[in-house]
Amino acid sequence: MLYVHTIGRIGKDCQVITGTHGSFIAFDIAVDDYSNGANITTWVRVRSKNEKHIRLAEYLTKGRLLLIEGRLSASLWKDKDENYQIQLSITADALEFINTGKREGTASDTAGQTDAADDVPAPPADMPQDNKDDLPF
Repeated sequence: MLYVHTIGRIGKDCQVITGTHGSFIAFDIAVDDYSNGANITTWVRVRSKNEKHIRLAEYLTKGRLLLIEGRLSASLWKDKDENYQIQLSITADALEFINTGKREGTASDTAGQTDAADDVPAPPADMPQDNKDDLPF
């Protein structure tokens, strides 16, 4: 088992999914790695059955910066060009909001600043989506 801590921005608003085994949340985060002068973005799927996390779903919106702690797993999938890709997933034990220091509506906001949600790249269109009827929990 790999237990990880990672920081990333939510790519699309969180979804609450209800199935035969109960409810859970699911969303994707963009984790940026700056090395050798280049920015590499890795997309990670995050899921949690924790009731506290489910109640937070309305606040887990596009662009929010989060620290996520949990168990890491990986799976393979084929993209539209029939190339294999790796899908990283974290089953979250803890979610923490990270304060970026910017508050909306304060005098310190300037017209030249962009909203954090605008800086988040969109996940790949051919990334596999959860089949709500066939989830492990």
